[in-house]
Amino acid sequence: MVSPIAHMPARFRATRRTGAMPLAIRIVVALALPLVAALTVAGTYLGLEIIVGAAWVAFAMVGVLLANPVMGIVVMVSLYLLSAYPTLLQSLGFLTVQNLLGVGFVVSLAVYVLNTRDLSFLKVPQVAVFAVIGLLFLAATTHAPDAFPLLRPSRGKVFMLDKTADLAHDFVTRLAFLLFFLVFVRTRRDIRAAFLAYMLALYGAVPSALVNWLQGNLVLGFRAAASFGAGGNANKLSMICLMEMACWWFWALSNRGRSRRLVAAGAIAACLPVLLATGSRSGLLGAVVLGVLIQTGPRAFRVPARYVGMGVAASVLLVTTVIPAADWARMTHLMPTKAEDRGAASSNLMREDTILAGLHMIKDHPWLGVGLGNFREVSRQVYNDAFYRPPHNSYLWAASEGGVFVLGLYLLLLWITWRDLQVVTRLAHRDLEVGYIAAAIRIVYLLFCFFALFADLWQSPFTYILIGQIVAMRRYVERLPEPAGAAVRSARRSRYALAAPA
Repeated sequence: MVSPIAHMPARFRATRRTGAMPLAIRIVVALALPLVAALTVAGTYLGLEIIVGAAWVAFAMVGVLLANPVMGIVVMVSLYLLSAYPTLLQSLGFLTVQNLLGVGFVVSLAVYVLNTRDLSFLKVPQVAVFAVIGLLFLAATTHAPDAFPLLRPSRGKVFMLDKTADLAHDFVTRLAFLLFFLVFVRTRRDIRAAFLAYMLALYGAVPSALVNWLQGNLVLGFRAAASFGAGGNANKLSMICLMEMACWWFWALSNRGRSRRLVAAGAIAACLPVLLATGSRSGLLGAVVLGVLIQTGPRAFRVPARYVGMGVAASVLLVTTVIPAADWARMTHLMPTKAEDRGAASSNLMREDTILAGLHMIKDHPWLGVGLGNFREVSRQVYNDAFYRPPHNSYLWAASEGGVFVLGLYLLLLWITWRDLQVVTRLAHRDLEVGYIAAAIRIVYLLFCFFALFADLWQSPFTYILIGQIVAMRRYVERLPEPAGAAVRSARRSRYALAAPA
């Protein structure tokens, strides 16, 4: 008897064998069903309905992720950017959507490895660099009690200053998320879904800030801020506005549809007043960086002069009518005196003290730093900094908490990722849709590196999402065949190799 599979094309037969669930996993699933049923009965009898519900949710998530793991990636990206970690029970904080998704991803990853015997995701250079960074942070944290034997946990105005446990947990879980991203985001559809999740989830901070502004909920009485996520900080909100402007611009260019252009125009227009209302000096500098990056890029991606003029006119109109005067004064005075702007002058003073404290830490502990999460404690107890603020500078944070080797590794990580992004833009003519996503991510990535000078971003989800997106795009475009006649065009446009928008 001849098997029907024997008549299938070899490529399809291989796909069928790869996609099949291993016998061991099928046995585990078969045993898990009656086990969960038994635990349901026992849990209900003991009054642990919440635990039972969480178990069923986790079991359902595993099934969904086995069928379509990219859905889980999209959810995790959205929750990371929204900083939303809803728990099923406040006293059981570990029952978060992220943790339940993590359980599902671990099972899905096990199925993937058993099916394909593919561990290439562990050989990605960025993963190796992160692993070494983690080991150095472990050494720095282990060494910290010897370097500071009298250091004790203390409380700031609201929270405990020691963030070692929190940052260590974030580092491990986000590195695991990066591994899941690299394994399961492979196709154009996956890349598009991850990019849209990033763009739309991050954009949620803009309407939130507008609502707060209309309701009069402003920081210090004049600075706009969102109610959730990174947008709760005015400086980071300005970064989000600039990133969103870039994303919506390239999203509009990727399709000639009038409705798409109108939606993008509305989204960008909403970002402009929020950006101005943040009163962020780094936001104003970032706007200059954004303009230079777009207008010096490929001609097909540049903003037409009439749109630039409309944007400038709209900005002038907003500043003279609805933007609080204190916002514009703060944005345009980089080094104000106390007489000109007491709040901005005080902010500058605190930043200067923080930078000096960080430089002292680097000078005194250059090799291992002061330990992960110890910056504020050491600043307060050892260097007697009256403000003991966070570094607000990713480069300073890495060097002070992990040492110069950690700083060097983060710079290496950024450089490797930039090289990957250059490969994507060079090969973007193989898939123009991914090419436009790459063009947007290029702007976002460079803005991320710029704002890292003014905010603690390297330990945030932004780092892992951007790296995962860039590595996934490179692997995708490298697998695609070279289209006919593309070699000459790519040589002429070596910077991006993208055709003008249709």
